[in-house]
Amino acid sequence: MTQGERIKDVRNSLGLTLEKFGEKLGVTKTAISRLEKGERSLTEQMTKSICREFSVDYMWLTTGEGEMFVETDDDFFERIDRIMAG
Repeated sequence: MTQGERIKDVRNSLGLTLEKFGEKLGVTKTAISRLEKGERSLTEQMTKSICREFSVDYMWLTTGEGEMFVETDDDFFERIDRIMAG
């Protein structure tokens, strides 16, 4: 799977249009479309922006290894609460 395909997977899993995804990153829908199709290379700045804005794992986005999303503190604490309650 290419980086462009992984970007598309992130966008689709969040239920965002090209336009909405791009707005969050400060770029146009055309820019996102070109990244997804592999017509443009993913810059380090854009990679970090996607990871920061959408809680995407850096290693997954760049290499495909690991999980798509980084676990948030809220998710972690919720799991701990369930374990403690159980």
